[in-house]
Amino acid sequence: MIGIVIAIREELLEFFSKNEFVKDKQQDENQPVYTSHLMPDVVIIESGMGKENAINATSTLIAAYHPKLIISAGFAGSVIQNTQSGTAYICSDIWSMPGSPAFWSTQIAENVQILDENKALRLHSLITDSGSPVSMGSCMTVDQFIYNHDLKTWIGENFSVDVIDMESFWVSQTAREKNIEPLVVRVVLDPMEQKLPPFIVEAANNKKSRTMLNGLKHVAINPGDIKKILEITMQVRKARRILTSNLDLVVNAERQIGSITATSG
Repeated sequence: MIGIVIAIREELLEFFSKNEFVKDKQQDENQPVYTSHLMPDVVIIESGMGKENAINATSTLIAAYHPKLIISAGFAGSVIQNTQSGTAYICSDIWSMPGSPAFWSTQIAENVQILDENKALRLHSLITDSGSPVSMGSCMTVDQFIYNHDLKTWIGENFSVDVIDMESFWVSQTAREKNIEPLVVRVVLDPMEQKLPPFIVEAANNKKSRTMLNGLKHVAINPGDIKKILEITMQVRKARRILTSNLDLVVNAERQIGSITATSG
């Protein structure tokens, strides 16, 4: 069984639709679980954003489904100059930077390697041979949504890190504590040079703010943000499509490598 932890369901809408994942009504509504008759060896849980949510969701997944592999998947922000939205990464090592950015330093960051070199090379080869470009990289998990260019720049300049998110370190750590193999698949939504508008940040943190009604309300109050919102919408669609493609390939690659016995048709 492969477990996938996703912070926000909207990031994987195409994957859900393509593979016919539906909600398991027996699970917690706050962290819903999704299964598919087309992929019976895969289960997905929507954790919500941040450390506590990631740990709770991963623990729930392990207790209920006993997966052999847990994937932390979703969007990320780039901390490398000139990285395009839609760039895909499999992270062989992960970092954690705790606390508020006001107290960040190079001394408090923690780093763990989660993927050995041989498996990283095999995964990379299987995915790129399928025609989907993916980079092997490094991910840093932070405690809050980072949309500021200066903070992204500081991380990129001080650490060997490609992208930042809010869950991967904690999903991976929780899996490792139970002797379950972790994997991180992330696709860049916002390049380092881009500052996300406050509406997008609010939408990421609040399910109610993701509705069309709230989006229209924001545009009515802030008509100057229309261009930014349209640009972000296109980036979300691109990142979602690439994440779906790469997640499909990662699942198939894992089956080929032999971590999981394929049972789906």
